Amino acid sequence: MIRPKGNREPLPSPARYLGQHFLTDDRIAQRIVDSLPTELLESTPTLEIGPGRMILTRHLARRSPRLILVEKDERLIPHLEESLREFGEKIEIRRGDALEENLVLEGSPYLVISNLPYNISVPLLLKIIGGTPPPLMAVLMFQKEVAERITAPAGSKDYGSLSVAARLLSTPRHLFDIRPGSFTPPPKVQSSVLSFVPAETRADPSLPGAFHLARAAFAYRRKTLKNALKQGLSPEIVEAVSPLVEALPQGSDCRPENLSPEDWLFLARTLREHSPEIFAKIKR
Repeated sequence: MIRPKGNREPLPSPARYLGQHFLTDDRIAQRIVDSLPTELLESTPTLEIGPGRMILTRHLARRSPRLILVEKDERLIPHLEESLREFGEKIEIRRGDALEENLVLEGSPYLVISNLPYNISVPLLLKIIGGTPPPLMAVLMFQKEVAERITAPAGSKDYGSLSVAARLLSTPRHLFDIRPGSFTPPPKVQSSVLSFVPAETRADPSLPGAFHLARAAFAYRRKTLKNALKQGLSPEIVEAVSPLVEALPQGSDCRPENLSPEDWLFLARTLREHSPEIFAKIKR
């Protein structure tokens, strides 16, 4: 059990099954919050996923006009309600799983901030930056290895379908790394904080096709592009895509990692324009 200040009941210990690693370094918490531009933070509602020990929450509550907290761990709800009572109605606590909850604040611009549970960080990221409308900005923490995959440039060993999706939906930027000792319990790996702002391409109707093609090819990343697509796609889609791949400047014998996010989107756009019936069969 973790002892809070004062005479309050002890906070529950981190739950391993929820992937909880509570941030305990207040200097890091301040640095994360300060990553949000002051004018945005002080004028825009903020959504925090997994407030945990509330180390980020208190910094946010003092500066945000409205703070919405999404917490799955029922054990923490009473502590959140008691500890944040001083901030009044500007705090809203939502009980539930962030993967199932609506994370979009409709009718208002909003921000998102979170120390994401490592075990669900990728689907949560895609849900956040893929929301409609998306947040004006998100500041999120990941396992460093995952952060490197998100920000990897085309042609690098860490570049893959996650990099493509993240870059077509947003502009990700690495802010700083955090050592394991800043958490309880300390994770076995370093963490990284990234920021995301919406990309112009995120509303492109061809985006689902780009994601589908990239996932199919990167499942066979050691093969040439043409062979990877043959392995990962249905024959009907391969027949429609093959001439487009042959026309790429990189050639069809390149590897999937040699195509930039924009190249994947170009393939999907061209397929949608010239073979709309085939494109309609591609699922996101």
